[in-house]
Amino acid sequence: MLVALHVAIAAHVAHFLVAGRTLSPVEPSEAMYTLERGQVNAGFLFLLAALAATLVFGRFVCGWGCHIVAVQDLCAWLMKRLGVRPRPFRSRLLVWAPLLVALYMFAWPTVRRLVAGAPESFPGFSDQLMTTGFWDTFPGPLFAVLTIATCGFAAVYLLGSKGFCTYGCPYGGLFGVVDRLSVGRIVVSDACEQCGHCTATCTSNVLVHEEVRRYGQVVDPGCMKCLDCVTVCPKGALSFSFAAPSLLKRPAAPSRARRYALSLGEELAAGAICLGATLAFRGLYDGPPLLMSVALGGITAFLALKFASFWRSGEVGLQNLRLKRAGRLAPAGWTFALVTTFWFAFAAHSAFHQWHRARGQAWLERTEASRDEVLSGVFASRPLSGAHERAVRRASRHFSLADRWGLAPVGEVKLGLAWTHLLSGEDGPAEQALREALALAPDRARLHDHLIDFLRSRGRSSAAIDAAEAKLARAGPTAADHFRLAGMLVEAGRLAEAVGHYERVVALEPAAFEPRYNLGGVLRRLGRYGQAVEQLDAAARLRPSDAGTQVELGLAHMADGHAAAASACFERAIALDPDSAESRLHLPDLIRQLQRP
Repeated sequence: MLVALHVAIAAHVAHFLVAGRTLSPVEPSEAMYTLERGQVNAGFLFLLAALAATLVFGRFVCGWGCHIVAVQDLCAWLMKRLGVRPRPFRSRLLVWAPLLVALYMFAWPTVRRLVAGAPESFPGFSDQLMTTGFWDTFPGPLFAVLTIATCGFAAVYLLGSKGFCTYGCPYGGLFGVVDRLSVGRIVVSDACEQCGHCTATCTSNVLVHEEVRRYGQVVDPGCMKCLDCVTVCPKGALSFSFAAPSLLKRPAAPSRARRYALSLGEELAAGAICLGATLAFRGLYDGPPLLMSVALGGITAFLALKFASFWRSGEVGLQNLRLKRAGRLAPAGWTFALVTTFWFAFAAHSAFHQWHRARGQAWLERTEASRDEVLSGVFASRPLSGAHERAVRRASRHFSLADRWGLAPVGEVKLGLAWTHLLSGEDGPAEQALREALALAPDRARLHDHLIDFLRSRGRSSAAIDAAEAKLARAGPTAADHFRLAGMLVEAGRLAEAVGHYERVVALEPAAFEPRYNLGGVLRRLGRYGQAVEQLDAAARLRPSDAGTQVELGLAHMADGHAAAASACFERAIALDPDSAESRLHLPDLIRQLQRP
């Protein structure tokens, strides 16, 4: 089934590559865009269907339909072939991480709108089932590979065969909650002899033999219904069946004393380290996506606990490796000490960088000038409070530290520096920072817009046109971009170049009025009267009540030598807007001239 899943994924990608348009990604994370922006996509519908199916069959989607589970199973199989059998890491606190991440992804956007008192900011639902931007919401190839390496090999080796599912997967967190209400269960018969084969086989960290002894079924929401335990039972005592939901079950047998690997203090320390590391790695240098960051957080917490034990205990092992024997470091121990020390230093540096990046953005949001005021420079002509000046200084300091000490340049940091330079009246450094930010992320349309608007506000029309053309080449052409560039070319007197961009807008949006009206006007000024009449006539049909269109159409007819048609257009313009200056002063004289023999 998992192989078939990857064949289906490959077919989906192939269809997009051939057709250029396909079904939006069938990925549960896409549901975030439905809840935050109203974009109903295939991922949202899949998540709803999966939750509904889980309510009946239990948490089976993870075991039978998840590509990350397939990666983890493959990694565990490869390690087994190499003689490594990853032992599960059991934590009472970190198992809640997936649910917390799920609430952040799927509930927080709505809560944030309600807390901010802006429910009207939700744009409403829209159909986004098909897409031409298949890769828009996925990480690039580098971080796709790193995510697989982190959630697969690293998480499996350090946290157990389903380490990422247990301590990182937000979708599993949702399915685990619904599983408690499900009637689909792994149940036991009287043939069970408590041999423990089921628990030894389970890769989901479930104590199967203990649960069926106490409850008559598996109640752990981590159970993925993969049926491995059913297959391996030598007595055939286990089976999948429909039974009472685990939420309603009470233990029929007393619990055996459970000894946890971690003390309460260690659990709290692991939770704090996991949270801190997740925040430090998420989006670090515009890289790790959320799920990879959560996995890195769990791995960092595990390594921190192992590192502490490494220095306290005389006998320390890590899976198949012996780190210390009788208080003496083994060769693997030296390697472990060096690697983990480097990793903790990197994590601390990452936290430093992310802190200054976040604080710089927070202080920038406290400034009192709007985007348009900053780009145009008009904010300098009005009084601003001391709080504004303090916010500018602190934002500049934080962004400067993040930029100076970062291991790689970051577009958001460069943009923050550009903003603080603009707020300080430093146009030269601001433009340099804007261009550096754009060089780091040339596909981000918003960065192009910042530079274009800045150049236009400074009267540098030629440079602004060059920047607008660069945006069309790098960020993907849109009708709005062509329309704006055409207007800039008209302002610069480059009418012939503007025509091509207006024609592209008309081709992309044939029902739009403004592009046809502007194209007709430019064509008339270039002496291409027949084409001007064609575009202006189409604009008049789109907006028949617009007097200005009738005037422009009349002038085109007049220049083309069609006096009667021009006169009729001017008369319609007067009827539509009799109080305008043209209707009272100019058009009557033009009509009289056109009607003379």
